[in-house]
Amino acid sequence: MEQIVQLKEEIKQLNSEAVSLQNQLHDLAESLPLNLEQLPGLAQQTFETFSALAAKRQELKSLKSQQV
Repeated sequence: MEQIVQLKEEIKQLNSEAVSLQNQLHDLAESLPLNLEQLPGLAQQTFETFSALAAKRQELKSLKSQQV
């Protein structure tokens, strides 16, 4: 049970970070071509964060199904 609680907290933090990055990416895209050099790094960071979030959600789903 402790592991599930910890995982939920990690998901909450990752989700907050992912939404923030998504908003930053959106704002950057709206201002293009200004700050064009920032696009690859921000896009990569956003991709990695959303990928980590998806993996944590899958891990939580697996843990919950094992407890049933």
